[in-house]
Amino acid sequence: NTAGELYDQFVKAGAKVYGFVSTEGYEHSASKAEKDGKFVGCMFDEDNQYDLSEERANKWVQQLKDEGF
Repeated sequence: NTAGELYDQFVKAGAKVYGFVSTEGYEHSASKAEKDGKFVGCMFDEDNQYDLSEERANKWVQQLKDEGF
């Protein structure tokens, strides 16, 4: 997916990446956005898991704050 492609380009350019999210609880088979068992950011599935999006967003914002943002 696009997140994985962007991640690859940013890392290639020397960027430090923050905000990795565990894949636990996500219903997926494979993703370019998955690196070492984590997503390269917070993923949202508005088709199948829309009811989890707000909680995921809130947790990710707190995680980013904890990571220094």
